[in-house]
Amino acid sequence: MATGTEVHEVALPAGAQPPFRVYVNGEERVEGKGFAVEGGALRFSPPLRAQPPLGIGRKVLLGIGIGVYGDLKGDTLDIQYQHEGRPRVVTIPLTPAGEGGSWRG
Repeated sequence: MATGTEVHEVALPAGAQPPFRVYVNGEERVEGKGFAVEGGALRFSPPLRAQPPLGIGRKVLLGIGIGVYGDLKGDTLDIQYQHEGRPRVVTIPLTPAGEGGSWRG
């Protein structure tokens, strides 16, 4: 069931070259069994979860110092790749599809 926070595809950073190592919530995913490289993007199966946007009520509660819990947790995505012959690691912010879609680097 789609909730509006699913991220199916994430663009690779500009100039990113293989090999790609992908970590979701700190656990490595294996190419072909959790993600695929398609052109300049990574395609995830199953999809990742972006942190849902905060509604006005939750923003007000946070503003006055009251914690907000519940369904605010999303996945974290880290990608290791080569750029100009040097290894790089980047944390990709995930956005809900309704708010600009997947991350574009």
